[in-house]
Amino acid sequence: MSTRARRAREKEERRQSILQAAREVFVQQGFHRATMDSVAEQAEVSKGTVYLYFESKETLLAHLLLQGLEALIGYLEEAYAADRSLAADERLRRLGWAYLQFFHREPLYFRFLMAVDRGRFRETVSAAIYQQVLKSSLEGLDWVVQAVEQGVEEGVFVCCDARQAAASLWATLNGVLDLMAHPLRREMVGVETDVLYRTALEIVIQGMRPVS
Repeated sequence: MSTRARRAREKEERRQSILQAAREVFVQQGFHRATMDSVAEQAEVSKGTVYLYFESKETLLAHLLLQGLEALIGYLEEAYAADRSLAADERLRRLGWAYLQFFHREPLYFRFLMAVDRGRFRETVSAAIYQQVLKSSLEGLDWVVQAVEQGVEEGVFVCCDARQAAASLWATLNGVLDLMAHPLRREMVGVETDVLYRTALEIVIQGMRPVS
């Protein structure tokens, strides 16, 4: 291996180790309480080294978010099953349950998604990294849009804007997950998260059907 190749590999390994350290610190301390000092300490490097690779705490979060979005897109792509002949409503159910699987199996990435939604993310990262996150987010939503558009073409759904319908479904499912994250609210609702999630998913799907 050449000296240049070895240095490039070492640089990437250091970058990944800092990201892993940031992941651990964000989980332990919460994103808003975490500092670049604590990330540097966890990674066993100087704070200057952290800044050499990532310009801010929000940039670290953005790169972790991109990892999470890549995982989520994988779940959604598999659920959509483009190579299979499926009804539009079945695709939407599969996509909805894929998102729930992501929530259960990748809780840290889901928390990072929520941290971005509740902060001033766009104002604290570069335009380039923001566009990367936006592009990946839209790629995930586009699978839902395609399923809605299929339903409209087949005459089983009636809606004037497939993207708005997809966004409404996403907002509804996120609302359920956020609501059921609180023990008191779960007790008030009186059912398990997955049950309420299924009910909400079906309500949105049935709401797009033509009125008979």
